[in-house]
Formats: sequence, structure tokens, C-alpha cells
Amino acid sequence: MKRRVLKNIKETTLAVPQQVGWHFTRNLYTSVYFYTLHKCASTLFAGYLLRHVEGLRLLNYAAQIYRGRHVDVVFKPKGYVIGPIRISADPLSGVYDLLVRPACRPEFIRDKTALFLIRDPRDILVSSYYSFGYTHGFSSVHKIRERQELAREKIQKMTIDEYVLSFADQTLYNFETIWDLNSACERSIVLRYEDMISDFEYFATGLTKFLKINKRVLKRLREASRPRSQEDLSSHRRSGQPEGFRSKLSEQTIEIINNKFESILEHFKYKK
Repeated sequence: MKRRVLKNIKETTLAVPQQVGWHFTRNLYTSVYFYTLHKCASTLFAGYLLRHVEGLRLLNYAAQIYRGRHVDVVFKPKGYVIGPIRISADPLSGVYDLLVRPACRPEFIRDKTALFLIRDPRDILVSSYYSFGYTHGFSSVHKIRERQELAREKIQKMTIDEYVLSFADQTLYNFETIWDLNSACERSIVLRYEDMISDFEYFATGLTKFLKINKRVLKRLREASRPRSQEDLSSHRRSGQPEGFRSKLSEQTIEIINNKFESILEHFKYKK
């Protein structure tokens, strides 16, 4: 009889759904804040990787706001991975006002645990031109969609070089914000998109410094993050190849933005 009871207990324990297990263990794990920028594979991280962190549950406020839901943004100290917090969000959007602005104060992040996922700012600018100008989907929320449509109309009247030069200052500001937040945070790490592509084991070591992720999930992330062998201008994921900006921008534009981003490129170890 005793053996049968023990067997039933073991079977019940094994059958407990993952979300129930999280419910009983969430207070054991400090919440982790995941900061990034648009065009850094943030959709892949939001849709897959961050959903499979062991011991932490994804709290994606940006997606909820984007879908028009009423959201009370609460930064919970235990049990969650909070993000993606895209620092490059539209400063006039609800996502920026409710999520990004309060989370981007050095005094806020100082005692938190944070990961910053970045990408070469020059590749971000090129990718943003094609994405926001041609392929990025529109929100179902009327006010957000209106702003997206106006932005698309404006971008399509520009050449890629004009776009890059127009938005370089904003991109520089976003990187300076990451620099300041990382400097202020006592427990943080900066991850580079390029390392995920060229040296995945090194990237995974950094990724798992504060996040517990099993090997199966890491393997899937590696497979899903491989760049396209050929560029697809009709796809949201156009290419993914590092340093693609070199074949898209004029030499003059590259020289201008290299000078503008000089300190950022040096600090985050990007080649001119």
C-alpha cells in the first residue's frame, strides 16, 4: 500500500504542467529585464526564446499594448523575464510612454538584472529602411496603424541613404541609452547579434549568464537565427547577414555615419 501511494505521488509530480510548476517556484528567481532594439532578432526572442526560460515566465507588455489591450505595467521583482523592452520604440507611442520611458532610467535599472541585445547600428538602419518602409505588418489598433502608415509613406519617398542619414541621430541616442543603462546596472551583460551568427557558443555563454535555458532551446535558437543565403526584399526577415550595410550604402554615407557612431562602434567592438 505504501509503495502504491509513493508511486502515485511520483506520477502526479511528473504530470504537473509547466505553468503550475512555475507558479510554485516563481518567487525563487529574480526577474530579468530584456532590453533590445528593433531589427535585432527581437521578434525571434519574443516569440520563442524568452518563452522557454526555465523558472521565469515571459511578461511581454509591449505586445499587449501593441494589440490595444489595457495594461497596468508592473515591474515584478520575482518570477518573470520582462521584455522585449525595445528602446527604439516610437517616442510618441503607448509602448514608449508606459514601458520604455520608466524602464530606461539609470536609477530604475541600477539594482535589477538586465540583458541588452544589440546589433551593428549601421545594419539596424538599413534593415529598418526595408522593414518599416515596405514589409513590417501594421497594428490592429487604429491610432498605431495610422502612425505606421504615415511613416511608411514618408520612408518610401526616401532613398536608403537619405533614410539612414535622417535617422542616424535617433539610433545614436538609442545606443547611448543602452551604454548608460548597462553602466548603471550592477548585474547586466551586453549581447551582440553578430556573435549569435558567427560564434553561437560564445553568444550562448553570455545569454545563459542570467537566464536558465536548456540545450534543446538553444539549438532551436541557433537554427532559427541563421541568415538567409539570398536576400528576400519581400520578407520581414530580409537577410540577417552582418555588415550588409556595406553593399547598400554609398561610401560617402558610410563615412558620415562611421564618424557619427565612432565612440559607439569602438565601445561595442564594431569595425569601421
